[in-house]
Amino acid sequence: MSPQVGLSAAAVTAASAYTSRQRRLILSFAVIGALIESMELNLLSFPLRELAGSFGVTNQAIVGVITLQSLASIAGGFLFGWLADRRGRRLTYVVFTGLYSVAAILGAFITDFGLFTATRVVAGLAMGGAFGVIFAMFAESWRSPKRGLMGSVLQGMFIAGTLITQVVLYVTISSFGPDAGWRNGFVGIGVGCLLIALAAWVWLPESKVWEAARASAPTRAEGGPRVRPDGALIRGGVLLTICTTGVFAASYSYITFAPTFLREVAGTDLRTSTLLLTVGTLLGIASYVVAGGLSDRVGRRRATLGAGIVGVVGFTAFALLSSGGPVLAVVALMGPAIGYAGFGVLGTWISEFYPTRHRAFGSGATYYVARGIGSGLFPLAALTIAGGDLRIALTLGGVGALVGLVGCLFVPDTADKIITADR
Repeated sequence: MSPQVGLSAAAVTAASAYTSRQRRLILSFAVIGALIESMELNLLSFPLRELAGSFGVTNQAIVGVITLQSLASIAGGFLFGWLADRRGRRLTYVVFTGLYSVAAILGAFITDFGLFTATRVVAGLAMGGAFGVIFAMFAESWRSPKRGLMGSVLQGMFIAGTLITQVVLYVTISSFGPDAGWRNGFVGIGVGCLLIALAAWVWLPESKVWEAARASAPTRAEGGPRVRPDGALIRGGVLLTICTTGVFAASYSYITFAPTFLREVAGTDLRTSTLLLTVGTLLGIASYVVAGGLSDRVGRRRATLGAGIVGVVGFTAFALLSSGGPVLAVVALMGPAIGYAGFGVLGTWISEFYPTRHRAFGSGATYYVARGIGSGLFPLAALTIAGGDLRIALTLGGVGALVGLVGCLFVPDTADKIITADR
């Protein structure tokens, strides 16, 4: 029997429902989950040339697989969000992490490009489970209402996982060669994901807040009504999705175009461009933490607004200064590198906005719809509008920062929300 049975839904809160050990376990698995989602997301980008060579296809074909993977994550956001709200955070975490493992290990041994594409679609579907479940786990277990700072660190793990993938694949490709290298890297990451799934099955505590929400809701068989989100929640969710889409557009303008801009426009070599991108990544993580910590002091809306202003200024500065020579272009690029600091707030804000009964589904839907549009469609549209000019395409990320800035103004602030079974 659940320990929450017999208690009112309002009595079971994130602050009171867990032991210290349970909180440490939940936070540990949340951090690991964010890392491996990012690792899986970027598993095709680093060895793009090697993958194309192994399967005898063009680089564009691999980019097409990345696009399919991203689109599948939208469906996964809905599917795994629904599963987590119906069957629990723990089971869903184990399932999507296990699917990562299966997709990566199978992909390592496949020689047919069509079958390989299918494994990455499965991986993309699994990726859709990560954000909603991870931030639901976090919001429903964090002791203090001041969740902004820790939420920004957790969101930063989605960036840090990219660096881990690059290191793993760099080592395996350098050690085993182009074909065997990426395949060994896939196996290593897949086995790691399998071990994490098994560990979660044994040690990850279920959300007590979710259990109380489930226990307090009468079932259809008991004559209870179907629980539906109200109009205000849907409207707020749409506005939050628009805001998040804008921040995604700003971030992926930088992530997509900055590497090629440094090599082809600024004229840097591979080593220098890699170093500069690493600096940009670290600045991005730092900007997340600053924005997240600030949101605990001034609220989610004001902190996101401030981050949006920084983004608009950063992209504008890049537009004005990037044509002034290679050195000035490199310096100006650091503006867009911190131009999406709003993510340091949005992870926490999204998970707080939705009530417990809809938290994983709403969070996953908001995040992955926004990512599909902002990271999938916007960069392609920006490059088309720019006529292939990388400087202009990157500058257009400022439009995304502006959309995020305006969108956040209409979303209710949730900084002081107490997370309970019915909220």
